[in-house]
Amino acid sequence: FQRTLLIALGNDNSIVETSEGPVRLKSLCLEEESAFIVESGRESAEYRLDRLGIPLVEIATEPDIKSPSQALEAAEEVGLALRMTGKVMRGLGTIRQDINISIEGGARQEIKGVQNLKLIPEIIEREVIRQKNLIKLRDILRERCSPSSLVYSPIDLTSVFRNTGSRMISKALSRGEVVYGLKAPGFKGLLGMELQPGRRFGTELADYARVWGGLQGIIHTDELPGYGISEIEVEKVCEALGLSKDDAAIIAIGNPERVEASLKAVYRRMMQAFEGVPSETRRALEDGNTDYLRPLPGSARMYPETDIPPIPISKERLERIKRILPKKPREKIREFEEMGLSSHMAQQLVRSHYLTVFEKVVKESNLTPLALASFLLNTLPYLKREGGREYSDEEIIPLLRTFPKDLPREMLQEALILFADKGMSLNEVYEELRRRRISEDDIRAEAKRLIEENLSYVKERGMGSVKMLMGRMMEKFRGLADGSTIYRILEEEVKRRLD
Repeated sequence: FQRTLLIALGNDNSIVETSEGPVRLKSLCLEEESAFIVESGRESAEYRLDRLGIPLVEIATEPDIKSPSQALEAAEEVGLALRMTGKVMRGLGTIRQDINISIEGGARQEIKGVQNLKLIPEIIEREVIRQKNLIKLRDILRERCSPSSLVYSPIDLTSVFRNTGSRMISKALSRGEVVYGLKAPGFKGLLGMELQPGRRFGTELADYARVWGGLQGIIHTDELPGYGISEIEVEKVCEALGLSKDDAAIIAIGNPERVEASLKAVYRRMMQAFEGVPSETRRALEDGNTDYLRPLPGSARMYPETDIPPIPISKERLERIKRILPKKPREKIREFEEMGLSSHMAQQLVRSHYLTVFEKVVKESNLTPLALASFLLNTLPYLKREGGREYSDEEIIPLLRTFPKDLPREMLQEALILFADKGMSLNEVYEELRRRRISEDDIRAEAKRLIEENLSYVKERGMGSVKMLMGRMMEKFRGLADGSTIYRILEEEVKRRLD
């Protein structure tokens, strides 16, 4: 149970611009986070209620999105607008997408909980494939038989498997469980039909058995012999259920109540197959596929809150909010470009989780905007890739605000490690780095030594040799001196040697 507060409805100005055309915003709601399932078993599920009350902003779009790429772009633009406020949480899962998808001849599906934006096009494309295949399956099914031929009349097959070689079934029977079969006229070959990569129509039926009956799965004749079930046992199943050449069978194993509930759900889903695509609420999977959660609910599930009166929002409050609205993403990008960032880096920063960090420190730091952006966008991800960890804002911001002018920015990485991982105070960090810092005299001495060692190359390439020599210098002095200082000294010494 979740409470939802309707805040605003879209108007002519409620637009998200994309490269494939505008997408209208339909509504803005405030709702609370749902209860979190801690543990789910066959008989019950345990929930934590402490997430209820965490505020979520729900933004719905009109059905203007025409392609998977446009869906991704619209989601990115909405997410960017939210991040511009500096008031949303960071990290995977803090912005989630529910995608409504329908195609001509299909039915609307609500795909819940898409956390990774990059998966949106893949999920949409795979859902389109699934619906097209369900329509194809429907047409084949209608050619073979009519819905009236599908009758819910499960048969007890326990005796067929009394001496089975299937370990799965023999273990179930030893626990006192039963085996039942359900005839599926016209479904031969269709239960094994692939709807999405790696998911077949039989997988869809298994989802229904799991959700409605609590069984972890079902067996069908399109995948037999298998699971240790012999050819003779398959023949006995076909005989017991009276299967003909186009028929298939569903086999369910478990306690009688679960088996009955599961087979009834499977039967309902097979009846829906004659219509094509049922409307469902589905869950996004990490590979881009989806599985069944529940039927798609109607508007009747929403009703007015009787204990909380409408909350008036005054014009004065709206005007106050307008005055403190953040800049739009495109305006931010232009602002960062004016600070000296490249267009690519400015766009990266606007989309980065470190945007708020950058904006908090850029006016106070001794570091240039370019150096700050490079540290946030390049150095921090590099440290994590190399086996490090993700540093918190509380660890990053004090360092960037106080990093001294007299230390090379290449020492930022080491400063962060000393401060955040070694437990040193910032003053201790800076004193330690000053002790490690290399003097210009040391840099010049190394430059001279390197030039003499590679004199023939220097004379042959002239000033073009600086690039190679700079790489060698950085191997020795990286993180100990400013790169621009090293380059200046090296260039001076090469010129002096060539004169």
